[in-house]
Amino acid sequence: MLQKNKAFRTLLTAYGLSTLGDWFDFIAVAIFLGYVWEADPMTMALLPIAYAAPGIVLGQFAGVLADRVHKVRMIMTANMVQASLTLLLLAMPDPLSFLLVIALRSCASVFNDPAHQTLTRQIVSPEHLLRAASLNGGIYQTAKLIGPLIGGTIAAILTPAICLMINAASYVVSTLLMLTIRNVERRLPKSASDSGEKAVSLRVAWQEGWAVFLQNRVLLVSALFSLLAMMAIQLADAQLPVIFREKVPNRPEIVGYSVSVIGLGALLTITWLHRLGQIRSYGWVLGGGVLLIGICFSWIGLFQPGSAVYWLLLASLLAGIGTGLTSVGLNYLIQKETPIHALGRVRGIVDSLSSVTFIVAPLMGGGLMTWLGPAKSFLWIGLLVAAVGGIAIVLQRWIWGNRAADSSPASSRQAGAKAAASTFHFNASSRQPSRPATSLNSPYTSSVVMKKCRTMTASDCTDTSE
Repeated sequence: MLQKNKAFRTLLTAYGLSTLGDWFDFIAVAIFLGYVWEADPMTMALLPIAYAAPGIVLGQFAGVLADRVHKVRMIMTANMVQASLTLLLLAMPDPLSFLLVIALRSCASVFNDPAHQTLTRQIVSPEHLLRAASLNGGIYQTAKLIGPLIGGTIAAILTPAICLMINAASYVVSTLLMLTIRNVERRLPKSASDSGEKAVSLRVAWQEGWAVFLQNRVLLVSALFSLLAMMAIQLADAQLPVIFREKVPNRPEIVGYSVSVIGLGALLTITWLHRLGQIRSYGWVLGGGVLLIGICFSWIGLFQPGSAVYWLLLASLLAGIGTGLTSVGLNYLIQKETPIHALGRVRGIVDSLSSVTFIVAPLMGGGLMTWLGPAKSFLWIGLLVAAVGGIAIVLQRWIWGNRAADSSPASSRQAGAKAAASTFHFNASSRQPSRPATSLNSPYTSSVVMKKCRTMTASDCTDTSE
């Protein structure tokens, strides 16, 4: 039982504290850029790039490292670096230097996620993974509900700088908690694959991670859907402070309230998913979630200044339900589909691929906002996102296949992937996976929310890697 798993409880608590601090940080960054410096849409478009660019460069290396080193120490080191750079943000005099420090801080955060996910997979038994993913998602959404609400109030009454200080403190406390489980990895059983993992070079380990990823049809199909959805979402996601500045001028706290309502919707959805025990229909979970996010964007675009604010909050609730569906579903599926010895590498690959969308889409979105204006842009982007989600629902059998028929256990597919690792290195162009690949993530609303992942049914997830 997860309640009796001390290591997981400690990891979850540490994660919850740092996540709560992240949402205080989110409010401070949004207010500094959107209201204090009144950044234009193109400058706002640089924010998700500052979050994402380090993932492109370092994501796959971080994934390889997470499979080879002490994961608790990796998390603690990343936390302390992020705490230091968060305090450094307070000294930045202008938006560009502010964004530069955010980019440096993101370099440290790149190493946190693969280590956290890999450690979770090691200390939680396979039959409890959905509940573990739901608890992680629930903690995340609870922080998203409370953090922006309190953070927005603190920033309005005092100063957004206080929110940055709270985030730095949360990283320090999280690190102190991780110290109490610093020896947990020594007590874990070693698999045959683990015993030889450090003997191979970083290059070979990286190639094996790609082989596992490319040989798994479900990972590839889900990656394709994730990239298409995230490319569309990222066109508008970073521009929320801009459109809120137009729709509800002189009320910066609405950004925090909206994000909190998104967190509430996601938390309710995650609570429901936690009771299911397994996910059977990925078209409805993933496609339905993206569809609701698209409806939210169009709704915000149609909102008229002077109208009741609760209409914006109702749209945010729909987005929260959508992000709850996608965040838990994707995180659970990537953990179940990937063999434990390669989870860090696959996670790094997924992170780096999703980071690519942050370079192109926000710049396109910033240009679109400048050309069409925020309201019209949100309307059309919302329709595009909703169309991607709707197509996924209608074509789910073709996209994800017939899960009843596709009943080969994950371990069999993974074994085939490992055997093909050397072939991938020497003749990558000859391998033709059944679906192309992509990925998912973002620092704002749905994106902060949808924390990257892939897809698979629980009934197909017979895990023999342990």
